Amino acid sequence: MKTFIPRCPLFIALGLVASQGMQAQYTTPNTGQSYTLTDLAVLSGGVITATSDTSYLQTADLTVAATDTLLIDEDLVWQVADSASISIAGTFIAAPPEQAFITAAIADLHHQGMRFEQGAAVNLQRMSIMDGGSIKCLTANLHLYRCTISNQVSNASTGAALELPSGKVYIDHVTFADNERAAISSAANGAAAPQITNCTFLHNGFGNTNRPQINLGPSGADTTLIRNNTVIGNTANTLVGGIAFSSLLGNAGHVVIDSNLVQDNRYGITMTGSNITGRIADNTILDNNTQGNPAQGGSGINLNGGATNVSMISGNQITGSLWGITLQGSVTTNLGDTATAAFNPGENSFSDNGNGGVIYALYNNTPNPVPAMNNCWDYVNPMTDPDSIAAVIFDVADDASLGEVTYVPFSNCGITTGIGNRASEESPLNIFPNPSNGKVTITSTVSIDSYAVYNAGGQLVRSVRGPVQGQWSLGDLDAGLYLLKATTANGVEYTQRIVVQ
Repeated sequence: MKTFIPRCPLFIALGLVASQGMQAQYTTPNTGQSYTLTDLAVLSGGVITATSDTSYLQTADLTVAATDTLLIDEDLVWQVADSASISIAGTFIAAPPEQAFITAAIADLHHQGMRFEQGAAVNLQRMSIMDGGSIKCLTANLHLYRCTISNQVSNASTGAALELPSGKVYIDHVTFADNERAAISSAANGAAAPQITNCTFLHNGFGNTNRPQINLGPSGADTTLIRNNTVIGNTANTLVGGIAFSSLLGNAGHVVIDSNLVQDNRYGITMTGSNITGRIADNTILDNNTQGNPAQGGSGINLNGGATNVSMISGNQITGSLWGITLQGSVTTNLGDTATAAFNPGENSFSDNGNGGVIYALYNNTPNPVPAMNNCWDYVNPMTDPDSIAAVIFDVADDASLGEVTYVPFSNCGITTGIGNRASEESPLNIFPNPSNGKVTITSTVSIDSYAVYNAGGQLVRSVRGPVQGQWSLGDLDAGLYLLKATTANGVEYTQRIVVQ
């Protein structure tokens, strides 16, 4: 894997002016041919030049015509002048053996960015797109896999490092890092349903404006999927949120947000507007409180909108927020229900969410009743009586205009307690500290034959045979969410999540 990206020396930088004088821009011939950068260095009249066997310099705008294909099948560095842009009207395929780079010709002078036109076909693997004016995508025929999009600044036509069209695009194992605004966005009046899986979002929003790292509008008839991602903020960017899905104009929106790690943002996850259905499940939501102002944010999960904003919330761990879960407007929310017709297992767990010296696990600021059964309201100091739980829930008992939260039966973080003394089997695994910096202690009350650790993408990253207990070192693993699977000799499996910071 290349770790050094060469920059253009002075004599090449001075040559930019002369090259632009020869050719203001270049468009491929539109004859249905496939071209490499080596081919374009011959054909483009100086817009593309080869500066070595594996590096190229672009000095003016380049367009790949509607019937043509640009192919990158080798590891290379493609440097782009600050006055130049890349437009794809045809097909763009990148599949280098290790990594190819698109970057600025001169450090700190961002190129003009990229545009994928409507009808284009873009399939990029192992491509790093750096130091540009963002990517405007108008085609739903977009597949990104194991790419990096970093240090993109905003321009007149984009509000994010990658701005998406209506339709379903696929973004898998992509890293978005240190971009000026949101990493990904879509239009408020569109119908974008991206499938965002196994990605890393790190410190996006260095412009520190009121934009989350993932900022998506409505999905239309399709469903947006945000799964198994790591979304970590820079605590200095106090206005930047984690994940937002909205339908502010009433367009239909459907979203699944599950198994993500969301940490160190202004807020964790928000779903805003009307005509939305959403499932928010099995996320680990930590320390999303960077602004520190409870009047303007700091929720682990926030739902705000009309009664047609309907959500099912289960299995989330919410820690260190100014508010655990906040409900506003007249949203319809199910946090756990034992009724067959509306069954939801609940199993959300809370700890250390509060402000002004008061703990707020759940703040129901709507007139609607909220089922919130079988949840653990403090997993650090488990609560065993309804009065203790009532103290961390804001509802009709605190303001007569608000709806009632039904929290019984409730969970003692493994043993469900309350009406009828409903009980469930407690996991025999104990992992602490969790989250950790890579060193964890694992104990079990039953005999375990093997342990396996899987990353958020389902890949096996560690395995041990035998009844091993005690301290494990996971410090070599990237920050993120992992699944520990323990199997007994007779094949019974137990699982627990581990968060590595």
